[in-house]
Amino acid sequence: MSFYVKATIIYISFYLYIRLWVCRLLVDNPKLKRGVLVASDLMTLVMPITVFFPEKLPYLLKILMLGAGYSWAAIIVCMVPVGLCFEPIRWGMKLLGNGIRVPRLKIFAALCLISIVMTVGGYINATSPVVKEVDFDLSKGSRNAKEYRVVMFSDLHAGKLMTSARVAGVVNMVNSLGPDIVLMVGDVLDDHDSEISGAVEELARIKAPLGKYAVLGNHEYYLGNDWSLRMLENQGIEVLRDSAVVVDNRFLLAGRNDFATMRGGGIRKVLNNILPEENKLPVILMDHTPYHLEEAEQADVALQVSGHTHNGQLFPFNLVVKRLYEEEYGTYRKGETHYYVSCGVGFWGPPLRTTSRPEVVLMKIRI
Repeated sequence: MSFYVKATIIYISFYLYIRLWVCRLLVDNPKLKRGVLVASDLMTLVMPITVFFPEKLPYLLKILMLGAGYSWAAIIVCMVPVGLCFEPIRWGMKLLGNGIRVPRLKIFAALCLISIVMTVGGYINATSPVVKEVDFDLSKGSRNAKEYRVVMFSDLHAGKLMTSARVAGVVNMVNSLGPDIVLMVGDVLDDHDSEISGAVEELARIKAPLGKYAVLGNHEYYLGNDWSLRMLENQGIEVLRDSAVVVDNRFLLAGRNDFATMRGGGIRKVLNNILPEENKLPVILMDHTPYHLEEAEQADVALQVSGHTHNGQLFPFNLVVKRLYEEEYGTYRKGETHYYVSCGVGFWGPPLRTTSRPEVVLMKIRI
């Protein structure tokens, strides 16, 4: 069973639970209930239609339906925890009897208002990236240290909804920071529409005298590593696949294959096998998924940059990723190794973000 089939089954199950709550809240308003159920049933069908039958739809209609379908799915999924929280109250009121009058229509109206605010606010937030500045001193007190402007971003997810215009905006933001070097830490691409729309071609405009580098994330693996590699290299981006390069004779930049590569029988080398034995330079490591952070510490890496988590993207998923990862967002340190996990500059699925601002990271690094 494919990922999309499993996801659709879960989505429909969640919707049926929310549909049950709509029936409960509008039990005293049969006409309103009928209209809401018909509208919500139709909205629920939008995403599966666009996912399973995209070639049957005109391109612009497909994009509109995908945005609306994903956003509706986000509302449904985020409302499930709300419903579950109210279940004990509902059962408690049943045990106490029917003497308590419940303002069902007002509760329904309040939930609708919350959904509207989440959708509008989440969309504005998701499409308004900011620059985040962080400083790292990797010089170990050297008098000959030099400061580099390293611009890093992850999880762009260029594709159907992360359009060429939005990617162009990110590229303009990157170039405005005057980077010495640019690091793209995986999930740069989301689907093959990034080629059709010209979104991926916008990455060719990134300017950095010391180069622009990338690693592949799990989404590039889903698209096909070879296709993703070709798309990125065609834009003048050097993709590091379990390999390392010396930059400006000052530091070693390494990039790892993502854990997703191993699902198809691919290889992810041991980190010490990527770094040259004779290396004496500080190591900056790009590793898309922030699993097993101790590997970088044990290999004496100076700085690891990662992405992947989106900081959950939508509440309450930030609470889930916080449990899954040792560090899900921001700066971190283990021993002498520094880490930065970005929440990403794009979005996956619904064009909504409620747990963090999408970011392009300007790192001022002394080496």
